[in-house]
Amino acid sequence: MAIARFIREQPAALDRCVEAARAFASAWRPAAFEQIALVGSGSSFNALQVARPCFVAARRGPVIVHEPADFVAESAAFTSKPLVIVLSQSGASATSIAAAEAAVAAGLPTLAITAAPDAPLACSGAKLLRMPVGDEQVGPKTKGFTGSLAMLFVVAESLGAPASVAMTGKALTPLVDLAAEAARALVPSLADVDAIVVAGRRGHHGVALEASLKISEMSGIPTAAFPTEELLHGRLHGLTPKSIAFVIADGEDEIAEAERARAAMARRGCRVLIVDSSGAHWPAGVRCGASPWSALGLVLPFQWLAVLLAEERGLDPAAMRHGALARELAIKTNREP
Repeated sequence: MAIARFIREQPAALDRCVEAARAFASAWRPAAFEQIALVGSGSSFNALQVARPCFVAARRGPVIVHEPADFVAESAAFTSKPLVIVLSQSGASATSIAAAEAAVAAGLPTLAITAAPDAPLACSGAKLLRMPVGDEQVGPKTKGFTGSLAMLFVVAESLGAPASVAMTGKALTPLVDLAAEAARALVPSLADVDAIVVAGRRGHHGVALEASLKISEMSGIPTAAFPTEELLHGRLHGLTPKSIAFVIADGEDEIAEAERARAAMARRGCRVLIVDSSGAHWPAGVRCGASPWSALGLVLPFQWLAVLLAEERGLDPAAMRHGALARELAIKTNREP
């Protein structure tokens, strides 16, 4: 199956992307800027949300993650000059291409990151950083998400973010099977699930968004993702005994917060699982390392959960529940799903 193969190819793709990003960053000298605009949609938007704290830590001015159409609509009102980083794994997202072209036309330093160097985004006039993840001609991207995170973390460090120890393909490889086992063990308890909710703070909100997207794309199950504080301020009332909520938490305070939510909802017959990078909770034993690279391991069980839930429902994860909608929705400039 294509997506299972792509999930297993992520460690090798990770090493290629880190190497390519470091080679690019060693020679990249963007023009002066006063803030950072991170632009993307779908899985690319989610990756940008994960990486945003790294760019904040670079101390190069305010950092905002924009939907592409919002960036174009609001850019005329900017009062300071941003460095614009447009991420599109397919390179074919219509609004992302338009955002890159608008940034270049406005004379803003613009970097485009894509896995498809021949796609329209590469012709936008932006500086190009190719993401060497290899073939992934399906709608629900997994390698593309991992590659995006790796490249964004390295780019953020080149702009001044504190150096971190990059996860390697060798370190990621054992997590792939451990994550699959954890997802497989959970699937039977979700036979009649009516909704899946995922939450996390700061960069983990981006992981939550990606988890929600993958499960919805592949299995067709209704999902939602929230910053943890939004989950706690009313969203838990949407849970039923058939629902499940995942709270991604790291550190004593976040885990204590998640434990309170778990206990409160358990008293009401609802299920909340805590996810943390130390492997102390779900998925048990999957130790993902230190932030920000831990995000690569944290997303793995959700990728597998999406695949397995789709299969359990007799669906092809690569085909998605409603098939290829991109052309009907006019969100892509080519024939990608």
